[in-house]
Amino acid sequence: MDGSTVDTVARSDERSTPAWALRWLSRTGVYVRRNPVAVGFGVLVLITSGMTGGLWGLEVSDTLGWGAASLLTPSMWWTMATSLVIPDSTVDAVLSVLLALTALAVAERILGSARTLISMAVTGVVALFVGAAVQVLLSGTPVVSAAATRATVLDPAIVIAGALMAASGLAGALWRRRIRIVALAIVGMFALYAGDVDSWYRLIAALTALALGLLFARDVPRRPWHRSSTRETRSLVATIVAVTGLGPIAALIAGGGRGPLSLVATSFAQFDQEIVNRCEAQYVRACDHQFALLVTRGVGPALLAIVPLVLLLVAAWGLRSGRRVAWMIAVGVNAALAILATVSVIFGEVFFADPVDGAAFEWALWVISTIGVPVGVLVTLIVTRHRFQVRAPWAAIRALWITTGTAFVMCTLVFLLVESLFPRAFSVQPRVADLFVEAVRRFIPPVFLQGIGEPPYPHRGAALVVYQWIGVAFWLIAVVAILRLYRATSRPVGAAGESATLYRSLLRRGGGTLSFIGTWRGNEQWFSDDLQAAVAYRVVNGVALAVADPLCVPSRASDTLREFAEFAIGRGWTPVFYSIHDDYLPAFADMGWHVASVGEETVMHLPELEMVGKPWQKVRYPLHRAEREGMTAEWTSWRALTPAMTSQIAAISEQWVTDRELPEMGFTLGGMEELTDPDVALLLAVDADGRLRAVTSWMPSWRDGVLVGWTLDFMRREADAPNGVIEFLIAKAALLMKEQGLEVLSLSGAPLAEKPLADGEVAPDPTMLSSFLAWLGGVLEPVYGFASLFRFKSKFHPAYRTLYMAFADPVSLPAIGSAVARAYVPDASPREYVALVRNLLSGPSPTTTGGHR
Repeated sequence: MDGSTVDTVARSDERSTPAWALRWLSRTGVYVRRNPVAVGFGVLVLITSGMTGGLWGLEVSDTLGWGAASLLTPSMWWTMATSLVIPDSTVDAVLSVLLALTALAVAERILGSARTLISMAVTGVVALFVGAAVQVLLSGTPVVSAAATRATVLDPAIVIAGALMAASGLAGALWRRRIRIVALAIVGMFALYAGDVDSWYRLIAALTALALGLLFARDVPRRPWHRSSTRETRSLVATIVAVTGLGPIAALIAGGGRGPLSLVATSFAQFDQEIVNRCEAQYVRACDHQFALLVTRGVGPALLAIVPLVLLLVAAWGLRSGRRVAWMIAVGVNAALAILATVSVIFGEVFFADPVDGAAFEWALWVISTIGVPVGVLVTLIVTRHRFQVRAPWAAIRALWITTGTAFVMCTLVFLLVESLFPRAFSVQPRVADLFVEAVRRFIPPVFLQGIGEPPYPHRGAALVVYQWIGVAFWLIAVVAILRLYRATSRPVGAAGESATLYRSLLRRGGGTLSFIGTWRGNEQWFSDDLQAAVAYRVVNGVALAVADPLCVPSRASDTLREFAEFAIGRGWTPVFYSIHDDYLPAFADMGWHVASVGEETVMHLPELEMVGKPWQKVRYPLHRAEREGMTAEWTSWRALTPAMTSQIAAISEQWVTDRELPEMGFTLGGMEELTDPDVALLLAVDADGRLRAVTSWMPSWRDGVLVGWTLDFMRREADAPNGVIEFLIAKAALLMKEQGLEVLSLSGAPLAEKPLADGEVAPDPTMLSSFLAWLGGVLEPVYGFASLFRFKSKFHPAYRTLYMAFADPVSLPAIGSAVARAYVPDASPREYVALVRNLLSGPSPTTTGGHR
């Protein structure tokens, strides 16, 4: 086969391979090159688990694991290696590989490959020796089972946890806190509740890695980083509450658990086997309840039993954003659990018959886990209560009560109806009073009904199904209603008119070319304590979008950004600055925030403006042609227009919207409503017959009370208007503004656009976010023509000013993206969304590629 034939075959294979497959292979290759240790360790775990049978569900030999015997038997030194690379089950193998490809890859990105290997080796060896030493020391203790001291360890997650925690020492402040809190919470939870030996070894490795991380970072300078102490406290308290909710669930999944706090899990089981066994010897009132739970057990009752734990997780989610209602839920659940456990102890419903062989110690652990933990959480919540003051408006609270109340009534009626229709499903004919009592009990988790008598219960059929699931249905509705309440936040109380007036006064003192957007409807204004700085913002889905540059003197820029961020965080919002100029990038860098380009503003500097030479031919030609044809440009305002002229403007705008059948965008793009502002100027194109052919609007910008420029906003023309009419209006505006001695004419921003590179300039390496924004711009181009609009503005040879979005946490990007999308298209109808999707799929539309608004 000659060379040309080989080339032909290669090209043929390339053509036959789908594009998505080539992209996937390319990205996989990049991932492997960047994370050789993570990928290699994942492959090693996969191979060892396959060879030993753990991957296929077979029992792995204990001789491969490490334990107390390994420490006392030097000939078993090789188990030090096998115990850290061989998983003991299918689940363990799958989780280990996934953790290697994610958590270990993150650690390798931060530490580098060499330090990652060192971290894995050091933390693994220390965890094995310390863990085995503890097993040896506890082997003679009666309160620790012999099985625990003889257990061996087979867990690759030990070294993964060690590497990740070591990497936290070199991570940025945000990710350092996040890695440590989440990782320690998870490994600590499994150690305290599930209690298996592997969990304790992982905890030892994680604690060892903290010290190792500090050693790695001893010579690394720490950049000043701003973070709200309020958010820090909220995150810590939320983590504590989440662990107390997830811990018993982990213990239940582990078959009851063996950790020191695992005894609390028995409170959330479907029934208490210990009491059932006692009832066989002696009847007490609690037997009725336990036998009923035993007979009616199933998935529904199991879910009802863990409702308190689910409510703690729901509360933890709200505590992250400072929600008062979440604080109340957490306080209520923990108080109820603590009171219930205390009452059980006082009345002797919980006891350990024989204090010998560690029963007394077990009783003490039960008291700590069921009374001490809730009380400790309660104290923490009470001490930090001032951090959770984000309240929902009364309308949202009323909606919550109406939803839950209606759900309770409807579920109760369904229960009564079904149980009345199928009385033969009961072992004993239920009375009406029995059904009403049981209807209420169906919404109460079993843990709160200990010792209370049990009415008749059903055995089969629809009656049993409703009996098992009606309470779960109610709590599902309640949880969804609570999560919806978290999205509603009361606005600061104040006079909207006074805020708008103060904002405009600061705007006249000095603002950016886009700052006038802050006066638009839908935006609110935040002011500093001395009322000398302001930020315009709007809240969408819990994200506070601050639009355009803040109004403040340059020396206060950093403080203004920080204070607004504190204000937003204090109300449970995620602060984001949108359409910010590069003047503020140093302040965001000091805060440790991230920035991303979201568009380009095109600016004409009027003092140097000269429309001469060949480069300006595309502007001079439509200008001179329009003037020859009798077209005039009228500089005016909405209030000065005649009713006939305002009707023509409305007709042009309505025709534009109707032709597109697409949702009209807002947020940083003005519409008809913004034209009526008394400070906004209009420039109209009127033909020789007095007919309005196009309209543009201009937003003012001031410095020290003096007008220094105008910014183009609204830009629309008649469908049959002459070509070049918009160029005519912009050129006339530029010439008029130059005559008036103004400094700047801004053609406003083009979303998702990128300025052309200067000669010799190299494009920065693409990031995941920049790649996504570039893709999004390409997808939306056939619909909204952002790139076409940007190319149109380039005719005027402007200077380019990049517009940025600044945000604190990359993890919030999905929520931020959703909020920005909702801000731009807040009121789109279903028909418009359908039209949007259809246009995205069909490609460029003749009505959208011109770039004119």
